[in-house]
Amino acid sequence: MRFNSKELIHVSHSNPILEGRMSYAKLSNGYPSKGFKERWFKLKYNLLFYFKINCVGHAVLNQPAGVFVLENSVVRPENNIPGTFFSFSLSFKDEPDKKYIISSQSEDHVQNWINCIQSATYEYMRTQLSTLQNKILILSGKDPLLLYPEDSKKINQSNTNEFVYKNLKPAPRPPPRHKSESVNSNTVNLIEL
Repeated sequence: MRFNSKELIHVSHSNPILEGRMSYAKLSNGYPSKGFKERWFKLKYNLLFYFKINCVGHAVLNQPAGVFVLENSVVRPENNIPGTFFSFSLSFKDEPDKKYIISSQSEDHVQNWINCIQSATYEYMRTQLSTLQNKILILSGKDPLLLYPEDSKKINQSNTNEFVYKNLKPAPRPPPRHKSESVNSNTVNLIEL
């Protein structure tokens, strides 16, 4: 997946949903592959940034060391990882053999991170929208996401649950892409004469 690095850096500097110091490691064969690395994590939108920590113990926030895109992610609490007491795992549905373990300072802190990560994904927000849409439809009998333009151009719903758009004008034609398209076909090319 490609990203604009300047835009990612800009997003990483904005106010996060949640941030804190945790340790993480990539899991292979049930054990952390290279040991745990302490990082500063920031959750913003559906992006989980992590930053290096310098020798003094401060986070180096000028540029992220990495980012996880949380779409299609699976987050679970982990209790049996050697070397950690409070941790959770982060894996992805399209790469089930890759698993990251993130360790934190308390069980409440881990649960807070799990809840925030799960609610940050587009899938979760889409599910919430669908649930709220259905509740409003049941209570009011009307779909809240239907667009109602001006009074003369209302959208009517027929008995077959198909939407009929009345009095809508066709979309304007886009401008020509090439000069040859804009020239009238009745004109004579003087070079050919």
